[in-house]
Amino acid sequence: MLGLRFIASLVVLALLVSSAIAEERTHGVLAEAPGPLKGLVRGKYADSSSGQVHFHIVNSAVETDKIPFVIFHPNPYSGLYFSYLLEDLGRDRSALAPDTPGYGNSTKPSAPLSMKELGEAMAAALENLGYGENGKGQVDVSGYHTGAYIATELAAARPDLVRRVVLIGVPFWQGDELEKQRAELTKPTPVDDAGKVLEDKWRFAVSGRNPLVPLDRAYDLFIESLQSGSDVGWAYTAVLGFDAETQFAAITQPVLLLNTHGGLREETRAVLPYLQNGRLVEEPGLTHGIFDVGAPVLGKHLRAFLDSDL
Repeated sequence: MLGLRFIASLVVLALLVSSAIAEERTHGVLAEAPGPLKGLVRGKYADSSSGQVHFHIVNSAVETDKIPFVIFHPNPYSGLYFSYLLEDLGRDRSALAPDTPGYGNSTKPSAPLSMKELGEAMAAALENLGYGENGKGQVDVSGYHTGAYIATELAAARPDLVRRVVLIGVPFWQGDELEKQRAELTKPTPVDDAGKVLEDKWRFAVSGRNPLVPLDRAYDLFIESLQSGSDVGWAYTAVLGFDAETQFAAITQPVLLLNTHGGLREETRAVLPYLQNGRLVEEPGLTHGIFDVGAPVLGKHLRAFLDSDL
């Protein structure tokens, strides 16, 4: 009888440990439920080579000589994705998140743009905001998922405009995995009367969110993800056609691979050997919904890299 009780206790313990691990993967040990946004983000438009680009901007309330920070969003969202991070970093520098052409409030191009064209559009928009060698000087750039490749392209093509680079959640698929993603991400996204596309996006953005993310925040991002309609996959065309290895190797600036432990952690690690001046920082404490539930943690990592003497 004692043996059966002991075995039962071990089973219960194993279930509790398993549950704790699952919860940690969902929440991340450093994740915190974010409070309400402070309303600091402002919108601004700038002309580019592919129409107007809309920016989400927080300007520092104090005078600062710190380099402005620009971060590019994942598909199919917009710069709204980074509202919490913009408010955190905006305490001591200008922090900007543009909407990729065709997403958010930026002008929709007539056809999908290549990553080179996206980089050119973002460079032109930043220069028209007053940055660059003929204006207020360089910016630091970052990006998540699709945005990581936009940051890569911009840094490689325009070292005069970009000082330092931070890449997070890099979609560096190779070999069979690249072909698998190509088959999946290039599927058409039909808009139909039954509303299946809404159901799928709701499941991903709202019901499948990190439980610490407030429902109204998840709902806002859900609405934003609908802006591109049936052309939602256009940005993936650029991702899947991008010569990432060549452009990683072409970056001469310092690069931080900030590796949160979501679904692209192995792909992000694989970028390091291609970089001339790269460093890898692991952050296993953030896993899902990181820009909402982990903005203060991400802000500390970013400041440690961007404000250091390299």
